Amino acid sequence: MNAKPLWPPSHALKLLQKIQRHESAVELVYMSHEHWPCPPLPIHPHRKLDTIRISVLDSSFNPPTCAHLALANSRPPRYTMKSGLTGSALASAAELDYDARLLLLSVRNADKALKSGDATYEQRLEMMYLLSKDLSASVSQLPEDKSESAHANIAIAIIDEPTFVGKAAVLRQFLRARISGLCRAATAPDRMAMPPTSGDISIPNPRLIFLIGFDTLVRLLSPRYYGSEAAMMDALRLFFSPMGDDCYVVCARRNLAEVEQAVQEEVEAKTISAAKEFMESERVTLIGIGADEQISSSQVRTKVALKDETWRRLVTSPVASYIIQNNLYVSEST
Repeated sequence: MNAKPLWPPSHALKLLQKIQRHESAVELVYMSHEHWPCPPLPIHPHRKLDTIRISVLDSSFNPPTCAHLALANSRPPRYTMKSGLTGSALASAAELDYDARLLLLSVRNADKALKSGDATYEQRLEMMYLLSKDLSASVSQLPEDKSESAHANIAIAIIDEPTFVGKAAVLRQFLRARISGLCRAATAPDRMAMPPTSGDISIPNPRLIFLIGFDTLVRLLSPRYYGSEAAMMDALRLFFSPMGDDCYVVCARRNLAEVEQAVQEEVEAKTISAAKEFMESERVTLIGIGADEQISSSQVRTKVALKDETWRRLVTSPVASYIIQNNLYVSEST
C-alpha cells in the first residue's frame, strides 16, 4: 500500500494553520466520499434516518496502533442504537454498525503537549489516513458484509479543543450545519440515502459515540479538569443528557503488561465508581478488544527508540512502513 495520502503536500498544513489561528473550529482533512457523514448507500428498509450515529475515535495517534484499529472496528453497544429501527425489524450486521466513523486529532489535548521526538501533526494525519484504509478493509471483511464501499463512511478531522465536553459541543454544531447543508442540497433521494420529504426538509441529528482508551476515561472523570467535582458533574450531565449533547462513551479496557495487575484493578475500580451514574444510565460502557488491550502508542515509541523490532507487531503494516520511511521515534527518550 502507498504510504502517502491522496491529498496535496500542503493540504493538511493549511488546514492545521486555520485551526491554530482560530479561523475555524473543525476542519475535515479527508472524507471517504463527499457526502460524509451521510450514508453513501441506501439504508436498511426499516430504518428511518432521523439520527446519524457517528463513532469518534479521538486520540493523539502518536502513532496509531493496532489497539486504535481494534477500537475503531468495535461494534456499538446496542443501547446506542435506540433511534432508527422501527418495529421488530431484523437488521443486518451493517445496520447494527455505526453510520459513520470519525478519526479526530486535537491540536490541544489536555496533558498531551507536543514534545521533542513526537511525530508532527501532519505526520500523524498521514498515519491516520493509513489507519482509515485498514479500517475500511477490515470492516468489510466482517461476517455478512459484502461491499467495502458500504462501510467506507470515514472521515479524518482536526479540532482545537482540549476537553471532551468542549469537543462535543463544537463537533455537534459543525456536524449539524454540515448535515443540514447536505440535506438542503439534495433535491431528490440519491446515493446519500436521504428520505424523500415533502414540505419541510427532514434533517437527521448527529449522535456522537466517543471511542476512548481507559486512560482517557480516567481524565474524563477527573475533577481537576473542571475546577471542582460539582462543576465536573454538571458538565458531564450535560454532555451525556439526551436534552444536552446526547453523547455516549465506549471505553476499551487497558491491560498493560508493564503495570502490576493489582494497580490496574485498583484504578479501574475507582474509575468505575466515579462513572457509576453514567454507566447505570447506559451512557458509559467498557468493552474488551482482546490482546490489543496491551498495546499503547508509548510502547511503540519506546521500542522503536530501543531498536526493539517487536514494535512492528503493535502497528499495522502501512503504519510501520511509514514510521521507517520517515525515521520516526528513533530519538524517543521515554
